[in-house]
Order: sequence, then C-alpha cells, then structure tokens
Amino acid sequence: MKKPDFDALLEKYHKGECTPLELDFIESWYLQYQKDAVPLSQAELEDEVTRMTVSIAPKMPVADHQPSVFRRFRLPLGIAASILLILSIGYLLLPGGQKEQAIAKHMQRPISPGREAASLTLASGKKIFLSDQQDGKVAQEAGLTITKTSRGELVYEIKASKEKTSGFNTLATTQGETYRVRLPDGSMVWLNAASSLTYPVSFRNSAQRVVQLSGEAYFEISKDRRHPFIVKSRGQEVEVLGTHFNVNAYHDEPGILTTLLEGSVRLKPEQGAGKVLKPGQQAELTEGALKILPADTRAVTAWKDGYFRFRNESLPSVMRKISRWYNVEVVFEKGLPDDTYSGAVTRYGHISQVLEIMEGSNNIHFKIKERRIIVSK
Repeated sequence: MKKPDFDALLEKYHKGECTPLELDFIESWYLQYQKDAVPLSQAELEDEVTRMTVSIAPKMPVADHQPSVFRRFRLPLGIAASILLILSIGYLLLPGGQKEQAIAKHMQRPISPGREAASLTLASGKKIFLSDQQDGKVAQEAGLTITKTSRGELVYEIKASKEKTSGFNTLATTQGETYRVRLPDGSMVWLNAASSLTYPVSFRNSAQRVVQLSGEAYFEISKDRRHPFIVKSRGQEVEVLGTHFNVNAYHDEPGILTTLLEGSVRLKPEQGAGKVLKPGQQAELTEGALKILPADTRAVTAWKDGYFRFRNESLPSVMRKISRWYNVEVVFEKGLPDDTYSGAVTRYGHISQVLEIMEGSNNIHFKIKERRIIVSK
C-alpha cells in the first residue's frame, strides 16, 4: 500500500469531503491522542508510517450507500500531521488507556470473516441456499420472479399475470452471513448475521406493507403514503412511509435499538405510548421502557458498509458482534476490566486483526481454541 497523500486528505477533512471510513480513522486517533499524546519527531513519524503500511489490514469493500447524517470533530491543526500519518494503519480499534499493541496468540488456525450468504424459504416451503445458486433466476412462482445478482442481492420482480400472488418468503442468515434483498415494492433491506426477515411475496391488494424481523436489518423504504411500511420485531412495531433506518432486535441484546437516519418513523411498543423519531435519533426499548437518545448513526450502520465501528462500547457488546460475524463462541473469565472501546476495523480481515488491537491495552487477553475465544485478564 502507498503512503497516503496527507495534504490531500487533510484538505478533504477541512472541506467535509472525507468518507465515513476516513472520518472514523481521524476521530479514533483523535480520541486516543487526547489521552496519551506523545510527541514524535518527523523522522519517528515517517518510521511509524513505514512500519504500519507493511502490516496493513485488507482493504474494505466500497460502500454502496453512505448515511446522510454524520458527526465530526474539530481537530487542532497542530496534531493534524500526526493524525494523518496514523491513518496509514488502515484500521483502528482503541481501548481506553492503550499504550501499545500486543498480538493475540494461541491461534491454532485462522478464523475467517463472514460472507454473503443466506437461505430463502419460499411460500411453498422449499428452502434455497443462495450461496449454492448461480447468478440469475433462483425461483419463479405465480406472477413472480426471484433473481440473484452478482452483487449478492436478491431481487423480486412482479410480472403481469392473472394468477394471484400470495404467501410469505423468509430470508435468513446464520452466524457469519449477511445478505440483502430488494422487496417486491422496491424497498431495500440489508440483513445482518444471525437474522431473518419474513415478508409477503407481493404487497398488492394490502393496505399495509408488513414484514417480521428477527435480529438486525437496515431498511431503505420506497415511499408510498397510501401503504405504510411496518416492521414488527420482538416487543415493538416501526411504522414508516419512506425512510432509512436500522433495527437491532437480537434476542441476546438487553434491548431493542431503532435508529433513524432519514425521514420519519413512529415506534409503537407493545405497552405504553408510541414515539416519533427524528433523523439522528435512536429509540431504546428495554423491558417495556422506551427512551429516545442521540445516535451515532455511522456506528449503527457500519456493519452494512463492511466494518465494525464502536464508540465507548463495552467489552461484552463488542464481543457479541464479533461472535455473530465470525461464528465463534465467546467465554469470559471473571474479573475483567470495565474498559470501553472506540474506533473502526474492517469486518473482512481475520479475527486476529481485531483481537490483537483490543489486546493492546494489556488489560485483557484472548486465547483461541478452535472456534472458541476465551477472554481473560
């Protein structure tokens, strides 16, 4: 990898033209710099760039969509040069109080990241494993054609037909899988690992467009004011007319998180009054109690764009996400520190690339036995 063009990147930052990944790197290093600022000479900085670029992580896939709500830091110009030099690492995941990076050891064999794969269960009950299918038509039912594209996307197309199109399909991912689908109404849904989405094969002749979600998904809903789009998940409904939002409803998470990036949604818990979200807000539903909080939208939707992004996130929360994507079991030993983690790292590298950076604080250590990660002090 070439050294970055520091002047050009700094100019992009000042103009507000950085990509989400570039912003993540800048912010992550700035957060760490505030705690552990260590002045380096120009020669030392250049040596650091050379060392980091040798072991850079694999490049992240280019995102198809970039969220429209961003939050930026104003950086003192005096540290801009050192920040831009550190960008050459290619990924950052910085625990509080980090002084150096250790390497996660005891790995018997590399654990690869997840992939684009899912199963599709048709209304007839037939189950299709999409990773086994070639690109092109994967199923055809009355008045409906389902196609798999080369971009890892499932597309529904309604054909003119006298036959009635009815029933439900279910798109499901296991741990270590992700997929996306273009629904019959044109709405796009990105499905995260260990998740499922059940939806009608056609929204025709329906007053509402209703889908059922388990796990996590990001939605870009086609506008149709006469037919509201409703996402049902455990304990709540989200009603929209046309918008971009994310729902995290995993059963092993303490609550359900609904985050709005664009448009407007009404969230209706099973108990209590509903709330209307504004862009940049997140609804947290825990044991029937609903709270509205400001959201870090880039952290919420980073999974869709191919990377992990954390902002002051607890170790158990970080490890749940890693567990789902890499399809591993995580075991925590007693007495672990209450550190929080901030930063960004690609989801498409080996798991060691994440763990070795988290080990850098020397407060935690990882040992990998087959597909089990043991976390200790």
